Amino acid sequence: MTSMQARIVSPSELTSADLAGWSECAASSLEPNPFFEPDWLLPALDYLGESPTTMLVLAEHRSAVQAFLPIAVVAADESGAAGHRAHSALVTRVAPTAVALGTPLVTAEGGRDALACVMTAILREAERREADLVIMEWVGNDGPTAQLLRDVAVQTDNHLIEFDSWERGFLHRRVGDEECYWLRGIGKNRRRTIRQHKLHLDTALGTSPIVRRRTDKSAIDAFLRLEASGWKGHKPGGLAFLRQAGSGQFFEEVCGRYIDEGRLWFLSLEGDGAPIAMICCLRAGEGIFAFRTAYDEDLARFGPGVEVQLAAMEHFERETDAQWFDTCSAPGNQHLLGLFPDRRAMTTVVFRVPTCHTEAASVD
Repeated sequence: MTSMQARIVSPSELTSADLAGWSECAASSLEPNPFFEPDWLLPALDYLGESPTTMLVLAEHRSAVQAFLPIAVVAADESGAAGHRAHSALVTRVAPTAVALGTPLVTAEGGRDALACVMTAILREAERREADLVIMEWVGNDGPTAQLLRDVAVQTDNHLIEFDSWERGFLHRRVGDEECYWLRGIGKNRRRTIRQHKLHLDTALGTSPIVRRRTDKSAIDAFLRLEASGWKGHKPGGLAFLRQAGSGQFFEEVCGRYIDEGRLWFLSLEGDGAPIAMICCLRAGEGIFAFRTAYDEDLARFGPGVEVQLAAMEHFERETDAQWFDTCSAPGNQHLLGLFPDRRAMTTVVFRVPTCHTEAASVD
């Protein structure tokens, strides 16, 4: 493909044409990543205070955006001895509390050329800023985009390193498979424990909880309050949205936008009308992303979080036409790995920045 060009712009420099092209790129991307869509990423950068430090890289062919990645500079080593500069890096997974997937957006039409153009521009920017590495975290490692990244590394003669590989719980739709196939990853002992916890939960509530699919705006506030009431809201390292400046407003805004588009809903496990566990679900392409989960910690010993995850798998199969369900879990989440039967391979991809990178950010 000729005349592929890359531009690096700040969020404040985006035009209406840029936004439209970026949205079209996301809609036709080889792999959906809703967290890199403009309606999600721009509010995240704004409310989480990262707009001034983040740049956006767009590869274009005949005014159509064919690939997209955000970049930000971080200090990779701030503990060096006096007289030694701190090595920095460019990272692509910006606003990490709001971004559960770091896979680049790239269209089938643009393909390798578009991604090569983006990576050339990023490497040149890294060199200009005297950054040593380009770090791409939480990249899906078992799809076509990861293979394109490997191909681009060979094409542009850049050394690509994959490390910190891990898996997260996943569910693929199966046609004609056994009933309740989504339960096959759960061992007999754990199934027995889940049934026992369910009986205890019913007893504690005085009723059997029901599952509701909620798209009312009041569900947003209910989720935020439920999340803040647990360990995420009061323990060190907790990432409840209401605990961080601006993050609650971010969540309210993007949920409102995507609910209006029919792409976001909450699965709410409720006892006596009050939510005891909730999952925020986001649709993109053929998949569903379980962005965040919250549960009532006063009932934690009875497993309401497990119950709502099981309900989410059943809802996926029986109430949607999605082909897969991504738990969006962090590395080491053995809880969800023990519930979901399938896996999504994830990795961190690193490009070393050449000391003298002279190629232009274009493919002719």
